[in-house]
Amino acid sequence: LGNCIRALVDGKSNHVPYRDSKLTRILQDSLGGNTKTVMCANAGPADYNYDESLSTLRYASRAKNIKNKPVVNEDPKDAKLREHQEEIARLKSLLSKMSSDACATNHVPGNTANGLAEETLKEGSRLKMSKEANVLQAE
Repeated sequence: LGNCIRALVDGKSNHVPYRDSKLTRILQDSLGGNTKTVMCANAGPADYNYDESLSTLRYASRAKNIKNKPVVNEDPKDAKLREHQEEIARLKSLLSKMSSDACATNHVPGNTANGLAEETLKEGSRLKMSKEANVLQAE
């Protein structure tokens, strides 16, 4: 366990020896995986527990230096669907705002609510195409 923690904290080594013991194999996801982990270290105040308490505190000090970066496991289709739903909600609010602004101002020829809706939809499709192009470039 100490070797695994040392390898995770050090950052220099490419290999973390999880297979060295059954305990580190079980704790593999918790130590260096995609999870958030809470560890509790218990130390006793008795004299005869001094050495054990000291080693426990040293272990806890090394273990707290492990930095994981967990991310939410999300299906790419669900992520794309959520992204599109957010975009639709944003465009609807923009459309309603523009419609209310058009109703509040004097009527100008060619500046109807339908024209605003078409403009908003064009803007939305341009944004969508640029986002998809960015995604394709990233891949």
